[in-house]
Parts: sequence; C-alpha cells; structure tokens
Amino acid sequence: MFWTFFVCLLLLIIETSSFIDNNGEIKPIMEALQTNVTVISGQKAKLACIFSSINHELSLSSSHQLIWIRQSYGSHNGDSILAHNQDLLITDYRLNIQRTDHDYSLTITNVNIDDEGIYTCEVNTQPPQKAFVHLYVQVFL
Repeated sequence: MFWTFFVCLLLLIIETSSFIDNNGEIKPIMEALQTNVTVISGQKAKLACIFSSINHELSLSSSHQLIWIRQSYGSHNGDSILAHNQDLLITDYRLNIQRTDHDYSLTITNVNIDDEGIYTCEVNTQPPQKAFVHLYVQVFL
C-alpha cells in the first residue's frame, strides 16, 4: 500500500514538474491558435487550441483530459461543457470535435449570432491550463 502511494506521488511530481520552467513558472502546454475568430453568419467557424509542448504531453495516448466550454453570458444560465476529449456532450448537429497529437478543435457549421461568445479549451494539468477564443459573428441584413 505504501509503495503504491509513493509511486503515484512520484508520478504526479514528475508530471507536474514537466510543466514548470527553470524560473519556477508554469509553461503553457496549450494555447489558442487564434484568440479572436470572426465569421459571417451562416459560415463555418473553427476554434482551435494547439499543443505547444515539445514533449507532446497531450498526445492521443496521454491520460490528460481535454474539454471545450462555452462561457455563459447574457441570457445563458451558466457555462456549458460542450465536449470532453473527442465526445460531444450536447446534441447540436452543427458541432464537430477533433483531437490530434497537435491540436484540439471545435468546428461550428452554419454559425448564427447566438453562437457568439467566449469559448475555452481546458486541460486537466495541475494546475489546469486554459486557452480562450472569442467568437464574433457578423450579421448582414
């Protein structure tokens, strides 16, 4: 029992230390490809987070969990978790999730004004890392 605890603790320290640079600061291992995405209503929007780590801590074989969140605003009651890894958690035929060894993306087809807002991709590192993408939708009448 003690050895199991010790090994788990050691793995956690090794895993966490790989995200800390020489100055003791947390290295970003994921960042938004574009922090602002603007599309015209009816078009397709691709929101992407790229993995910046040379060691590929977020490869498909990794145990890290990734999620896409739509932050609440206006009339929405709370943040909505849209996807976990490669699985959509809401029913919306317009959404598509893709996770590769290099990125994690959310594609929205037939975008409308209600899709506008801030989207977050998050990885469950310690501490969790987040990247934000603000989707702007232009409507022409």
